[in-house]
Amino acid sequence: MPANLPPQYYEAERRYREAKSLEDKISILQEMLAIMPKHKGTDKLQADLRAKLSRLRKTIEKKKGPSRKYHPYRIPREGAAQVILMGPPNTGKSSLLSALTKVSPEVAPYPFTTHEPVVGMMPYENIKIQLVDTPPFSLEFNFPWLAEIIRRGDLLLAVLDLGKDDILDQVEIVLKKLEEFKIKPQIKRKEKSEDEIQESSGNVFKKVVFVANKDDIEGAEGRVSVLKEFYQEDFPVIVTCAKSPQKMERLKERIYHHLGIIRVYTKVPGNPPDMQDPVVLRKGSSVIDAARAIHKDFVKNLKYARIWGKDEFKGQKVEREHPLEEGDILEFHT
Repeated sequence: MPANLPPQYYEAERRYREAKSLEDKISILQEMLAIMPKHKGTDKLQADLRAKLSRLRKTIEKKKGPSRKYHPYRIPREGAAQVILMGPPNTGKSSLLSALTKVSPEVAPYPFTTHEPVVGMMPYENIKIQLVDTPPFSLEFNFPWLAEIIRRGDLLLAVLDLGKDDILDQVEIVLKKLEEFKIKPQIKRKEKSEDEIQESSGNVFKKVVFVANKDDIEGAEGRVSVLKEFYQEDFPVIVTCAKSPQKMERLKERIYHHLGIIRVYTKVPGNPPDMQDPVVLRKGSSVIDAARAIHKDFVKNLKYARIWGKDEFKGQKVEREHPLEEGDILEFHT
């Protein structure tokens, strides 16, 4: 029986031959096993790959010296925040990245097109937000460096495919992988405090938003209803389509909203405010936090600030701990 291997298998095979480190070879072999169709024609090939995996793992175990975490990809945070796109194969993560940023990742109708992180900058009004597209989740194999990238994100977007009937299975794959990565989703009806987060040994708490993609496909409406029935009480659900520019603009707004950040602006006494270069802060921040974000030494000499905002008199004098809101304008006095 012929193996009938898909083209992405041969691409992974090429990367395996070029891989330098044992960790890379292990990761790619796992990917090849996941991509490979499972039938009698591939039984021998599967056995060969598993034997190679076993030998590589034993070689690593025999290495002497202290163990080190393997992180081939370190993605410096840029812009106002870092948002991670994650999910099962072929849900449209790469299409969303392309629609929201200037990046053009490879998009194909077969799984595991993305085998390394792809980064793009999403413009939103007067700021930019970093988006990171990641390799797809699979219960059969894992990229050893993927957990660290996802754990460092400010917001996690779990992209789901409304074109498939297994919408609930897709969610389960996401939740199982997050559990494996020691990531606890922040549940809407039970928000975690900072103390609880710090006390949870080895786990990090992250806000997870379900992005239900491809709502233009027949049957999508019914799948949205099922998804919301089971999960809307615990997770925000955004229904969208990467092919629609209007829905992509709305998605940008929702991403900004779920990041839990605000923009405030500064002005020099006697001059108009700079409305093109906001200071980006977490919701709940105060005047002193804005000063610290500008320069840590600026805090030492700060006496007070004047504020222009929707809930204050224009130019009202406020103290260092005064809470800030979206769109406030600050004039610092030292």
